[in-house]
Amino acid sequence: MTERLFITKTYNNYADTFLMLGLAQLAEYALKATKQKSEIYLIDKGTAYSLEFKKPVNLTPITKLTYSSPFPPVKGQKTDTSKIPAEIQFFDTEEETKTRRVYRDFIFQQRGKIENAEETPKPPDSRTQNGVILTSMRHDRNHNDLWLGSRELKDNYGALIAALFQGFDEDIVNQGKLVTELVAELFHKATGCKLPDVASAVKVYLPTCVQGVNRVKADSNKVDSQKADWLSLWLIATGFFHFGIAERVKIADRVFDWRVLALQPQNINLSKYRDVIKRLLVHNPPGGSHGIARFDAELVLRFCQELLNHNQALANSDTEATEEQEEDFEIWDKPVNHFVSNFAGTHFGSKGQVYGVKEIFSLGLPSWIHPRDRTELHDYQNILDEHLKVVRSLSIDEGNSELLAAYRDFITGNDLYQFFRFQVSYADYVTKKLAEVNSRVVLFSKQGIDLMSRNFNNKLRQNDQDWKLTEITEDPGFLNIAKAINSATVYAGTIRDKEGKTKETGWERIYGLAQRLTSQSGSKKDFIIEISSFLASYENENLRIDEDLRKQKKPRRIWTSKDDLDRLINLIDKYGSSLVANLLIAYGYAKGWGKGKEINEADKEPESSKSGESENIDNEIEAA
Repeated sequence: MTERLFITKTYNNYADTFLMLGLAQLAEYALKATKQKSEIYLIDKGTAYSLEFKKPVNLTPITKLTYSSPFPPVKGQKTDTSKIPAEIQFFDTEEETKTRRVYRDFIFQQRGKIENAEETPKPPDSRTQNGVILTSMRHDRNHNDLWLGSRELKDNYGALIAALFQGFDEDIVNQGKLVTELVAELFHKATGCKLPDVASAVKVYLPTCVQGVNRVKADSNKVDSQKADWLSLWLIATGFFHFGIAERVKIADRVFDWRVLALQPQNINLSKYRDVIKRLLVHNPPGGSHGIARFDAELVLRFCQELLNHNQALANSDTEATEEQEEDFEIWDKPVNHFVSNFAGTHFGSKGQVYGVKEIFSLGLPSWIHPRDRTELHDYQNILDEHLKVVRSLSIDEGNSELLAAYRDFITGNDLYQFFRFQVSYADYVTKKLAEVNSRVVLFSKQGIDLMSRNFNNKLRQNDQDWKLTEITEDPGFLNIAKAINSATVYAGTIRDKEGKTKETGWERIYGLAQRLTSQSGSKKDFIIEISSFLASYENENLRIDEDLRKQKKPRRIWTSKDDLDRLINLIDKYGSSLVANLLIAYGYAKGWGKGKEINEADKEPESSKSGESENIDNEIEAA
């Protein structure tokens, strides 16, 4: 009986993850084929992965399994298929690509909404791009040779799977040998047959090579192709084909590279892991036509969407959840990266007819996304939609590379200051775009920033004391001044309402305010001078225009007071000018100020200038 399998990390790149996933794929097949009901959990132990079975696995029926291909052979336009038996069905990458293109074009035309199921074209295979990269990089022969090697063992296939269970269940340290060697010995002992010794490695499977040659050989005069033990490559190929995330990414005009990633499990059920990746690749894939930074950012955002969707479906289900589903859902009082840690990837640079390893990288997942109950799932989905709209509004073709890179640094990490860094530049971009009457801009919402701020609370510490961002963001003085910034920048000049019609607010828009505030944020004195200068100018403008706006029954701006500035100065003294300045910019350039009880209180005029309730411009005007 086997309860868990251990896979030591030996490659220090995504090959470790794919090897583990390949073993998990075979284990799942063995359990289903022998009708053993046992959930498989993928656990990261640091230096090794663990496949843990909810119920012990009986190996006796597994030894009697008949052959089943762990992955299909691939076929491209120039693939040599002479070694593959004629009756075998290939994974035809050309046909699969056509299916994928038709489906994605349809989704694009429907703006992502599928209303008539009868007219919906066939969804693509989630593994399409994994097959395409093999033929594109001319690795199809190596892939098919690995398939052929396993098929030649079909008479003893059950013994091979059982040997995998036994070998990876053994204490390999005490055995004093590699697990692959132990599996080969167990297989030979059970059948009298030998496993293939070595196979030709490829860059996709082992990204430690350069142009198909490992680094040691690349430094010498030898140019022999890289070799590796057959069993490891076979497992890696299995994991890659079913669970890899590959996409062509534009890096210049008519120049595309390949980007390949593995989602690294932390503590997650295999079936859930598979479902989320499949839905991501079929229904919500990131686009590769707008540069690397946007692809990375979209990948993280869309993956988080699908991970939340997986639980949203359970929350909305009318049927009673199974014990396993309910248990899976109840652990959602944890961040996203509790279940999967990050994306490990390799960037393959185009070198004419071949590709070389250009970069090995990783993309983190946002820990601030962690719904505490079912009711919060909807809020997080709205935030992810909002962030995705912002990212999709930016393009390298329009010179937004730096903005996209700054956002990518934020969403793939867990540093709120990275968001501030992006928001300062984005605020300047927004006001410039708003100067063009026909431009449409996308803004973050105040409600979304509120939720982000609350989830960063536990990470803040100053003077050996824990404190919360909400102590700043819920302060009435802070809110009033942030709303004043909002009225002087985003909702000023000529803007568009929700119906797309242009409206004149009656007051001028200030440009470059975010840059001025952040440039002075390093000094308390300089920042207070800068914000005081802005408020003085703002109040002067209010005195000039308020009476006319009142007579014309147009929306009027909020009035700030000395008490607001005093409260802000107290916050600066307590928490520092840099944090307060960045939060002011983030909130000042957000939308949605007209929603929420605390903002209604902030919108009231001081007694000295009040002659009726102040109207809130957000009720009529909102950026698209």
